[in-house]
Amino acid sequence: MTITAVLPALNKISLTHLNGSPIRDILSQAEENRLNIKYLKNQLYGYNIGVVVPTYNEEQLIEKTINGIPEYVKKIYLIDDCSTDSTPDIIKRMTDPRIISVRHEKNRGVGAAIVTGYKLALEDDMDIVAVMAGDNQMDPGQLPNMLDPIVEGKADFTKGNRISRGYWKGMSKWRLLGNFLLTWLNKIASGYWNISDPQNGYVAISVSSLRKFNLDSLYERFAFENDMMIKANMLGIRMMNVTIPARYGEEKSKIKYGTFIIDTSWFLLESFLRRIWTKYIKEHNPVGHLYLLSFILILTGIPLVFLLSLVPFVFGTVLFLLACSLEKWQNKERG
Repeated sequence: MTITAVLPALNKISLTHLNGSPIRDILSQAEENRLNIKYLKNQLYGYNIGVVVPTYNEEQLIEKTINGIPEYVKKIYLIDDCSTDSTPDIIKRMTDPRIISVRHEKNRGVGAAIVTGYKLALEDDMDIVAVMAGDNQMDPGQLPNMLDPIVEGKADFTKGNRISRGYWKGMSKWRLLGNFLLTWLNKIASGYWNISDPQNGYVAISVSSLRKFNLDSLYERFAFENDMMIKANMLGIRMMNVTIPARYGEEKSKIKYGTFIIDTSWFLLESFLRRIWTKYIKEHNPVGHLYLLSFILILTGIPLVFLLSLVPFVFGTVLFLLACSLEKWQNKERG
């Protein structure tokens, strides 16, 4: 539905100074003028929006999370990943008619919980599906920003980015360092050179893109976000970062960062090699051949370093960086 189709409801809003995101600007003006935001959002978006809420042992925050989800969201898929605290009892007491709740009989991981929600959204023919974890870290006020690029046709898949300068306030130095490290590893592994903060689970995706995935093949635990990005790249899905502020409060992270970074780094290496083979080498793209030659030289050069022969290792590293640059340029050319 076009903006002009809802002009009767927008008589208090100026349409003459809209910026790059007209939907966001109109909603902002609507809030300032105390208009019926629920009506306007439904009219402007004209989309069936679902939100998947994976949760595990969130008795302190799950109700607050659900209560914060905007009214224009049509369905809430609340997936309890076999919580052992009072979370299941709290869910049973919830009366929001939009909630569709499922409980896993055993703990399978956050990725498995999200996939369960995605499958339900596909069955219900949602148009866009977002993910907002049950720990209330994801500000519902940012949801329009996550939806805008998809609604406006600029992206198929959006991911929040908390590590832009000025937005990471409240994030510990250790967590920030880990996020920067994983960001660069994930850029290489996924091929999405424009995407930062890959571990951020605040995402939205069009259902037409979601249907392209083999959801049962996705990693079930904390590397789920990385796996989905890598496979999205292989499927040619357009992805965009949305800058959002970090939000931390009462929640406690369930990630053990030392083990997580080591395990995820190995997972990213395996996934990178699989992506390069499938997307480039099998298709005889020069990017794949550059990556392959660089790996051969680097692996050959590592033992030679101890013999004071640096040439193969250095040359391999240069070729690897060249392959990264060429891939980045190809992605930019494709848009």
